[in-house]
Amino acid sequence: MKKQLLLTILFITNLITAQTTVDFEALTVPESGYFNGSTEYTGNGEAQTINYSDNGANLYVNYTDTGEYDYWNGFAYSNQTDLTTASWTNYSAYSANGGGANNSSNYVIAYVYSSDTLEFDNLVTITSINITNSVWAYHYMNGTDGVGTGTYVEDDFFTLTITAVLEDGSLGSSIDFNLADFTNQNNYIINDWTTVDLISLGELKGLKFQLSSSDNYTPYYFCMDDIVYSQTASLNEFTNNSINIYPNPSSNFIKISDINNALVSI
Repeated sequence: MKKQLLLTILFITNLITAQTTVDFEALTVPESGYFNGSTEYTGNGEAQTINYSDNGANLYVNYTDTGEYDYWNGFAYSNQTDLTTASWTNYSAYSANGGGANNSSNYVIAYVYSSDTLEFDNLVTITSINITNSVWAYHYMNGTDGVGTGTYVEDDFFTLTITAVLEDGSLGSSIDFNLADFTNQNNYIINDWTTVDLISLGELKGLKFQLSSSDNYTPYYFCMDDIVYSQTASLNEFTNNSINIYPNPSSNFIKISDINNALVSI
């Protein structure tokens, strides 16, 4: 015997997404023109991790001051615009006008000799990121660092690998972006902010950055800015009596019209 289903309530869940840009403009840059952790260091000669965040992205810099020398790795941030000084003391991004992407002031300068990861507050899908060389790395590879070393020649490369970190902490897809490429008849060094498409990485919780080069003396720095991402911002569940459902009652099937971008449960 067939039973008839009487439709009495329809719940519609709309998935609302919002786009956010991590541009680092809200970060306060010290008078030195860069932040590498030194102004917040309390490590007494031991390594200390200093965390900071911007627009839902969480980053860190590891800083150590032994009293005789200091060093850092991870993600410093800067507003310096010195395009000529080829030294580790220069925290500048190499770009046409100096400064950050899209004529902004602040940006991140990353030192990731092994690999470092930034994490987001929620699961996100990243549209794009802007990348360029640091001034020191650019002049080294271009042979204009003032010491006569580092000129890249045929078969040399300097590659940034960006890997998705998934919700469970495992690694997902990767993309490679060449900061310099002299392989396969290529001949270029990135000298301005370049938009890198990250859509193919899919939904993720973080980004892992790793540098590789044909020349182990290349300064392992790169600069990044304007990380554009989207996420599920809210879930609205409500009863909607205005859509068209027929036949009602039904014994075999129903049809639903006048509904868009929704998951339906009956």
